[in-house]
Amino acid sequence: MSEITSLNRVAIGDIVRRTSAKYPKKTAIISGDNRISYKDFNEDCNRFAHYLLDLGLEKGDAVATICGNSWQFLVAIIGIAKAGLVWVPLNPGVSFNEKAYILSEVQAKVLICDELFLQGKKEEFSSMCPELLVIGNGALETDKFENALQTIKIDEPEVDIGDRDIAQIMFTSGTTGTPKGVLINHQAVFIASLANIIEAGMNREDIATLLMPVFHCAQHALAASFFHLGATVVIIQGFEPESFMKTIEKEQITWMFGLPMMYRAFLYHPSFNKYDLSSLRYCLYAMAPMDRNTLEKGINELGCEFALGSGQTEMYPATCVFKPEDQLSKSGPYWGVPSLITDIAIMDESGKFLGKKEVGEIVHRGPNVMAGYLNNPEETKRAQQFGWHHTGDLGYFDEEGLLVFVDRKKDMIKTGGENVASIQVEQVLLSYPKVLNAVAVGLPHEHWIEAVTAFVVLKPGEEATKNDILNHCKEQLGSFQIPKEVLIVPELPQTITGKIQKHVLREKYSNLYSNYPV
Repeated sequence: MSEITSLNRVAIGDIVRRTSAKYPKKTAIISGDNRISYKDFNEDCNRFAHYLLDLGLEKGDAVATICGNSWQFLVAIIGIAKAGLVWVPLNPGVSFNEKAYILSEVQAKVLICDELFLQGKKEEFSSMCPELLVIGNGALETDKFENALQTIKIDEPEVDIGDRDIAQIMFTSGTTGTPKGVLINHQAVFIASLANIIEAGMNREDIATLLMPVFHCAQHALAASFFHLGATVVIIQGFEPESFMKTIEKEQITWMFGLPMMYRAFLYHPSFNKYDLSSLRYCLYAMAPMDRNTLEKGINELGCEFALGSGQTEMYPATCVFKPEDQLSKSGPYWGVPSLITDIAIMDESGKFLGKKEVGEIVHRGPNVMAGYLNNPEETKRAQQFGWHHTGDLGYFDEEGLLVFVDRKKDMIKTGGENVASIQVEQVLLSYPKVLNAVAVGLPHEHWIEAVTAFVVLKPGEEATKNDILNHCKEQLGSFQIPKEVLIVPELPQTITGKIQKHVLREKYSNLYSNYPV
């Protein structure tokens, strides 16, 4: 390889290159019966990087993906980084219109899409991007992603990459309902993934799950952590409790990351005692606290450590860890202590820092903070007021210095690991001709953590059913954004000025889903 021109180089693609040089024969990826060594993984990443550069793409160009977890997806992610290009992961669950908006916003030069997610719109996608690559057995020969790996070039691409170069643009729904592109540089991912190794007790011999979607920042950061080490990741497409337990037993998985509802699903499964899960030693969960019964059962019956990790796309995770030693000594929505690379403080609206037990906005700073929002200087300035990143979450530090989450400053609904902007749902509800007023809130749900719930007031003299409104939503929203329940009510609680009091609805209907089937 030619001499690297950047003396202080910090680049995501170098993670796999360095590990491949040290442990070429070590298994990097397990996908079904397929075992991929670090040497083969690195060479495929290089091949894909050369393919992109040979297309004429230049440093900083955007390559978008609409993919579920697969070895091809991992090759694409690292290959994009090696080529000095910008990875733009799209959530397959958002609506086609939202996908089109994102592709237009970033001016994507290449789109990589799972065959499953083309949704009969191949021509539309092809018209948005000069190049379309399809992952899947049914892909036409000319479209196959694997064709991009046929080049004989396996050397490292000669691209000068700086630590502050943008590596990724991840879109997150804002409170206005318009997706915001979060600009993430190489440094943020690189350093966050190194910190995770220490914070989450990872080691080189770990065999870890790749269960959560890699297009989300948390699973991507953790995958990078394991690639740093030379550990092995096991790709799991979809979660089914018994199949998952079989995989743990077969592959001797030692380290897993999942949602609390996933832990509940297999810990309380009738076949739980049929499988040898003794290889598990560390279980990370996220998005919500774990209920105490499940936590105790997991710790006692699996005999492994549990921890909660927190973070967000704008502040590459993990930023905060509720550590194993605190799991059963504290109860409530604890987020724990800052990661070793993150400063966390509590701030009031004027920028004043607050003391222990005082509730205010949770703010961060560190090398893992975003560079800003794409084409949105006003939102960037707002998020970085007073020299700190503003999370939009409210919390406080307890007397022992542990962070406690209180509520979301804005009305974002976190459901099944996804973020849903309530105003986006409300705009769709209000576009139904028979609706006078509507609001969407997240209500507690055993399976979804928060269930998107719609409250609707019909226009005088109009009639509509719950299914009428749900069918309307299905035409305009992504699958995870569609309300789990629609309640048609005579009126909504309002202030004198006409602002809907969402907190009143949350309190009144907090037990709505307590008797619903999971």
